[in-house]
Amino acid sequence: MNITSSVGLSGKNQSSSHVGIIPYTQSQTETAQQLLWQSIRTVIGLQNQAPPLQPVSHRSSLPLSFSQERLWLIEHLESGSSAYNIPFAFRITGSLKASALEQSLNAVIRSHEILRTNFALVEGRAVQVIVPTLTLSIPVVNLQQLPKPEQAIQLVKQATAEAKQPFNLSCGPLLRAVLLHLDTDEHVLLLTIHHIVFDGWSEGILFRQLAAFYRAFSTSKPAPPLELSIQYADFAVWQRQWLQGEFLEVLISYWKRQLDGKSQLQLPTDRPRPLLPTHHSSYQKLLLPQELTAALKALSRQHGVTLFTTLLAAFKVLLHYYTQQDDLLVCSPTANRNCKELKELIGYFVNLLILRSDLSGDPSFCELLCRVHQVVTGAYAYQDLPVQQLVSCVDSAQTSLFQVMFVLQNTPRQSLELPGLAVSSLDIDSGTDADFDLFLSMVEESGTLSGVLKYNTDLFDKATIIQMLKHFQSLLENIVANPGQSLSLLLPMSEAERQQLLDKQMNCQAVLDPKLSRTEQEKSYIAPRNSLEFQLVQIWEQVLGIKPISVNDNFFELGGSSLVALQLFTQIEKLFGKNPPIATLLQTPTVEQLAASFFSLEKESISWVSLVPIQSSGSKPPFFCVHGLRGGTLGFKNLANHLGSEQPIYGLEACGLDGKHAPFNQLEQMAAFYIKEIRRIQPNGPYFLGGYSFGGTVAFEMAQQLYKQGQKVALLCLFDTYGPSCFKQLSLLEKLSRHWHNLLRFRRAYIRTLVKKRVLQLSQKIAIKFYQSLGYTLPYKLRKAELEAIHNRVQRNYVPQVYPGRVTLFRAINPLGKDFYYEPDLPTPDDWYNRDPEHGWAKLAGGGLEIHDVPGNHMAIFTEPYVGSLAEKLKACLE
Repeated sequence: MNITSSVGLSGKNQSSSHVGIIPYTQSQTETAQQLLWQSIRTVIGLQNQAPPLQPVSHRSSLPLSFSQERLWLIEHLESGSSAYNIPFAFRITGSLKASALEQSLNAVIRSHEILRTNFALVEGRAVQVIVPTLTLSIPVVNLQQLPKPEQAIQLVKQATAEAKQPFNLSCGPLLRAVLLHLDTDEHVLLLTIHHIVFDGWSEGILFRQLAAFYRAFSTSKPAPPLELSIQYADFAVWQRQWLQGEFLEVLISYWKRQLDGKSQLQLPTDRPRPLLPTHHSSYQKLLLPQELTAALKALSRQHGVTLFTTLLAAFKVLLHYYTQQDDLLVCSPTANRNCKELKELIGYFVNLLILRSDLSGDPSFCELLCRVHQVVTGAYAYQDLPVQQLVSCVDSAQTSLFQVMFVLQNTPRQSLELPGLAVSSLDIDSGTDADFDLFLSMVEESGTLSGVLKYNTDLFDKATIIQMLKHFQSLLENIVANPGQSLSLLLPMSEAERQQLLDKQMNCQAVLDPKLSRTEQEKSYIAPRNSLEFQLVQIWEQVLGIKPISVNDNFFELGGSSLVALQLFTQIEKLFGKNPPIATLLQTPTVEQLAASFFSLEKESISWVSLVPIQSSGSKPPFFCVHGLRGGTLGFKNLANHLGSEQPIYGLEACGLDGKHAPFNQLEQMAAFYIKEIRRIQPNGPYFLGGYSFGGTVAFEMAQQLYKQGQKVALLCLFDTYGPSCFKQLSLLEKLSRHWHNLLRFRRAYIRTLVKKRVLQLSQKIAIKFYQSLGYTLPYKLRKAELEAIHNRVQRNYVPQVYPGRVTLFRAINPLGKDFYYEPDLPTPDDWYNRDPEHGWAKLAGGGLEIHDVPGNHMAIFTEPYVGSLAEKLKACLE
């Protein structure tokens, strides 16, 4: 969600609001008006007591703002997601000076600390980490040699790949840029920024400052001075200091009353809601005639309300028709920049307001407009409560607060203007940013209203959205023609349309009825029955951010991911001194089962078992998948979810991950051991094998050995595994040259990054030797680091032979992120684009090589939203 609304209060002497959802009468409306203005005077008095916004010391840990905290939590629950990427694409015509553009972007980064910020977890708290200096390069991809039609295809591919490439919040940078060179005087700039450091208001700031710096650098003039009195981190500290005590209590009290007794919005979707939330999206556009725009503005003036309020009321009427509900919640973003110091600051300030309206009693549109105006007025008066705080204090167990969003841009979206160049914006739709089921964004430009309705494609069909927009325009036309008409008469529908809507509503209700709500589940809540379960529940509630958690709640159904699991087991190791493999969670996903497994750990056999049943049930032959470099298999859980309940899948976890057994030092030994493991489940073939990254090489050797033993391998899958000749082998001279090139290009940033990595590697080696000398078990992170080093060495020493069978390669279509560019031993973007397209396996696959391209990069193909596409292609191979 990257659009903000700056709708303010209007019609101060006429505004009113009601509390709760009750039928309106004249006396109740007058009473509500009096109560509203009394409460507004109270909150304004408290707002005037806010402490001054001043710079703070950056020596201690810097907290996240409340808005950032919400995004940070979402990102960690949905690791590998690109839902909060903000992509831009600009076609630049003219004599562009690429070096001046790069200088300009880095000048903006120097000025705004937030663009040099990443986020770390310190003692269980997320904190901002500000990098003192950051130099961002803008790599140039040369497409001049391609014909125009192929150029256009590559442009879309590159832009989509950049938009979908996830960021790593913990290491940054959280913005990146690529320049596509199309012709002598034609370029396309792709700029992607993570929402946690940027919002819609920030666009104008960035574009203005980028243009000012480019004007200077392109003409060799001094850079214009840019003095910022405060930085984003100062705001985050100030916000937390201010939002406490009486002011916080007043805000929370207001919003609790507003949302008391709320009901779930039951949108008539084309398909049932997926068990796991997704962000798959698309959009349709709407353009209103100038006459209709003028009539809507005149109607708004006549009733003393903003155009935003009128359009919001109309949108709620549309939702009323589609849901047959009177109690409607719609979210709307607010810029949240109420201090003058924040006006020229880049950062994520936007807050969400939840606007609840009562449409009961079949009122006229004029009456509804009054009701909505009251709600909007109160909401903006009390807008200082961050939505993260609101969610934590309002019982949202039965009701999702964030299904539908509406925004009106009261100023046109700003575009980039570079002196001496023609710059135009290109539409980029990543298809993975559906935070809401429906999101209607409108803007007025040159006296004409236009809109974009973004929707979740897992829920709605394109035809449904097109029809919804047609209904919305018809509704607006009928409103301006007769605003005194009751709501039930504003949108005449054909009998076929009514029946279609009714069928969808009935289907939606049929899906909702069998599902247990969280509140109903709490009726079967089982409290901890001993101290071990009690302590485990506390850890679960802490890392998942959910209360209460029953001892029989499933970790993954509560939203747990592999990253959250790592936090969970880190806390378990600190508290109990036990370090079971993280894959234990796949077999014991509840507190009750995990606690029971702790007792069995005391009696465990000394033999290591690598086989992990990720999904052991199902009628199909089992699929065995080998771990990656770091040895874990928890990442295959997403794949199992998408393959379906009939497909058994077992992971093969690395020996040594438990910290008690020695890892294998030869790949052939590892493969032989894993064959013994899978034969415990399936004594004879045909076998279905796979492996991710390094694991693909192990699976290849397993297939070799099984073939020599007379066993059949029906399928051998390599998930983005690089073969021995995938990339050009660099000589010592070439490595030194690459070092020198990086040094000239990145300067101190390169040295600092290189030293940081080497110091980390050295400190890990020292720590590992220290623990081993004392006979202690290595902490989990060190175990993974040690395994990664051993597996890298094992893979380098392995010499694969030609395998007589067929090999299936699943090839990631996106390159690694920019944080990999500094490492001279890893592939650069040019290396990646110039790699062997068959990843070095064609000559080793005696039975042929089959290739399937899958979305995402090497690190992300098993994460949402990419894993769904991978699973669909794997299903076809398994069948």
